Amino acid sequence: MITNSIRFKTSILYSSILLVILIFFSTYLFQAARHILYQNINEELNIKADQIVGTINAYGEVTNGKLPAMSLVREFLSDDVKVPVAQGVIDKLWEKHRWLLGAHNDFFRIVDVNGEVILQSEDLPAGAGFLLDHLLSIRAGADNYATLNINGIPFRGIRYPFTFNYRKPYVLQLVVPLTSVEHTMAKLLTVMITGIIVTLLLSLFIGSFLTRKILKPVTEVTLTASNISQKNLGIRIKDQALDHEMLLLVDSFNQMIDRLEKSFAHINEFSSHVAHELKTPLSIIKGELELALSADNAREEDRRVMMVTLEEIDRLIKIIKDLLLLAKFDYKLNIFKMERMNLTEFLHDVCRHAGVLAQEKGIRFSPLIPEEELWIQGDPVHLRRLFFNLIHNAVKFTPSCGEISIIVTVLEGKGRVSVKDTGEGIAPADQKKIFEKFYRVRKAGHEEVSGTGLGLCLAQSIARAHGGDIVFESAPQKGSTFTVIFPL
Repeated sequence: MITNSIRFKTSILYSSILLVILIFFSTYLFQAARHILYQNINEELNIKADQIVGTINAYGEVTNGKLPAMSLVREFLSDDVKVPVAQGVIDKLWEKHRWLLGAHNDFFRIVDVNGEVILQSEDLPAGAGFLLDHLLSIRAGADNYATLNINGIPFRGIRYPFTFNYRKPYVLQLVVPLTSVEHTMAKLLTVMITGIIVTLLLSLFIGSFLTRKILKPVTEVTLTASNISQKNLGIRIKDQALDHEMLLLVDSFNQMIDRLEKSFAHINEFSSHVAHELKTPLSIIKGELELALSADNAREEDRRVMMVTLEEIDRLIKIIKDLLLLAKFDYKLNIFKMERMNLTEFLHDVCRHAGVLAQEKGIRFSPLIPEEELWIQGDPVHLRRLFFNLIHNAVKFTPSCGEISIIVTVLEGKGRVSVKDTGEGIAPADQKKIFEKFYRVRKAGHEEVSGTGLGLCLAQSIARAHGGDIVFESAPQKGSTFTVIFPL
């Protein structure tokens, strides 16, 4: 998934919101579960303490006070109870309560109102007494429960006041381990974390699926829009079964294409009319000048002026024709009459005519064209214009005794036709602009060369209309190589 996309950002936003909700809900659920478990422990402590106190008092009543109070307490809290048979029922009842309540795993202390320890568990850990004193510091009427940490193990304790034989007041301090509670909470925390992770992964998957489904019309609009070009401006995006927002987008897009189609048609029509209207008066002026030049009574100065004017008129006519051709390339690609043609045979014919241009300037012309047939789909008329533009530029920038080579190679299923010269080369500052309209490079001394500045732009448009392109390599004083690439 692309990170810089609406689909990715929406999925992350959806998952982030869900994560925050899950964290808050899980925290609340965890605290609620903890509170309920502690409430259960408190109830368990209260029941145990009530049962212990009830058993102590029942034990005292059975003995009828024959033994001192604290002796009775020590007797019934001891694992080895030795009392008359008449008291066996109470002893068994206590033992039953002690095991059923799990009191054999608990710690306890019995203290008087002054805090003096009367009795405590034999296995009470060292240092636990100080913590149990915390239970005595609880004010009367306040919560009689507290959580203690004894040797790194959490305990829950209760402060339970009682009277023995309904006379002397005592306080029972009973603590139970929270191991089971903490273990349960740890399991619950693990389950919650696992649930959050699984839920997030599912939400990412579901969110991505839903976002892709929601944005499907956008994808369809994008694909349709990418197929619209100057060749087929009549294509429109269908607006069936779209949401309201997407329908507005599609309508706006279709209206924009309507305006573009009209604008392209207007530009094409305008270019054709301008070219036609300009060529007619220029042709008339050219004819009149040629007629004046043919007269014998024309002065030398007048003849010179008329010659210069004729050259500029020819240049204007060529510019108009090139501009009209470029406009047609941009908006009417059907002007290309594509046919299956032998590139090798075609280049041999081009080189025969182009060699004359090089010979007139004393430049060696070296075509390196293989004899094997290379077939392409192309328009011979426009391809001839392309190669003559490149060769003409090579002749223009190559000094006498230089060399121009036409090299044909095949690489990765594509034909490559290179026009290589040993001329002045192109300065780095000019290399980025040579395919721009009306841009002309300068010779040494900042003198612009003659030309319209449209030749390379035309050549590149023709190459791209054939599914190819033009690349070049050049360095000052080392010549240039322009390579036209064609799909075979």
